[in-house]
Amino acid sequence: FRMALELTENSYLEEDFADVDLAGRSLEEISFVDCDFTGPSLVDVRTRRATFERCRFVGTELYGSVHQSSSFSSCTFERAALHGVSMTGCRLTGSTFTDCRMLPITIRDCDLTLVSLAGAKLTGTDLSGLRMREANLVGANLSGCDLRGTDLTGARPQRLALSGADLRGA
Repeated sequence: FRMALELTENSYLEEDFADVDLAGRSLEEISFVDCDFTGPSLVDVRTRRATFERCRFVGTELYGSVHQSSSFSSCTFERAALHGVSMTGCRLTGSTFTDCRMLPITIRDCDLTLVSLAGAKLTGTDLSGLRMREANLVGANLSGCDLRGTDLTGARPQRLALSGADLRGA
């Protein structure tokens, strides 16, 4: 059972959004700090200049969502459904992705500094020109990815699968 919720504030601190239905909503210039998004539906959500700080997305349905100039700083994504997600001009600094369904995903002009994508399967994804400094890529599968011009300075590549990836200028 999911409860529909009307967001009336422009800032939320330590709120529990577990099992809330925000599907199809537009979230603009809104801030969430230390909020829990365990199990809610954020399917087809549109964010623009939204900020998520230290938020938890566990079992969250985010598929088909579109994020523009939004920030997901030090967030935890666990078993989240991220397939069909589009991110443009977003910051994901320090966020962790564990056992998430991520294909297909579109990530353009984003900062993934200190992101953990350990064990992530991003086969064939266009990751060109992204900032992925000090990213944890241990055991990730980036086979066939376009990594042209991606900043991988200090990234942790142990057991990283890169067969067929384009690394020109990375």
